[in-house]
Amino acid sequence: MFRKVLLFTTAAVTAVIVTVASAYTVPDTVVLKRPDDNKPLAAWITKVKFPHGFHAIRVPCQKCHHKESDKTLGEFVPCRQCHSSDDPDDQTGFYRAWHSDGPPSCLGCHTLMRSQGGKNPVGCTSACHKPS
Repeated sequence: MFRKVLLFTTAAVTAVIVTVASAYTVPDTVVLKRPDDNKPLAAWITKVKFPHGFHAIRVPCQKCHHKESDKTLGEFVPCRQCHSSDDPDDQTGFYRAWHSDGPPSCLGCHTLMRSQGGKNPVGCTSACHKPS
């Protein structure tokens, strides 16, 4: 009986460790690009190579992945899944996910941190849309 309990406990602990470890595997870089069916707002706008790993060790996941839940933890949930509108004026649309006035958008967070004395880049081509 003791062996069965020990075996079950070992298996359960191993499963939990593997699940937790895989849930927090994050990509170092994520390429964000305008969806193919979304017309560009300007010709100079390029895809963004987002340093995800750099941000992941400095910012809690929930700051950006604000709709993360126990059901999606550890899964890649594309931003487009929730931010689906192509209208730049839609407050929950694809463009606003990155460019709103405050967090959790990239521009909003960087602007807030800059106003608090940080050195975060906030210019379009100096921060995200760097010319190739």
